[in-house]
Amino acid sequence: MKIRTRQGHVVDIFAIYWWGNGETYFYGLPRGNGGLSAYKLDRNELEVIDPNLESNFVYFHNNAHGIYHESLIKEKLLDDLLEFDETAYHRFLKILKAEGRIDPDFY
Repeated sequence: MKIRTRQGHVVDIFAIYWWGNGETYFYGLPRGNGGLSAYKLDRNELEVIDPNLESNFVYFHNNAHGIYHESLIKEKLLDDLLEFDETAYHRFLKILKAEGRIDPDFY
């Protein structure tokens, strides 16, 4: 899945989640960011340009209900990537590159 932000950046999405208020959010991996960033589904702020989830995703519930790239849950990378942990970031990149989900030169 890919979104385009209002600023024109294209971001790969690796989680979709919903809070109790029913609002939809995405966790994306912007190039060079060092971790996951949250994006609220808002037609004025972003556009879904590729709606396909092309990898292994799993349902997970903690503070929010969502569908997450399986390695975020199975390898417990989610919290670390939200905190911009360098080790978790490099591990996640390695997984995504092996799956062919991101370019080999993605950093």
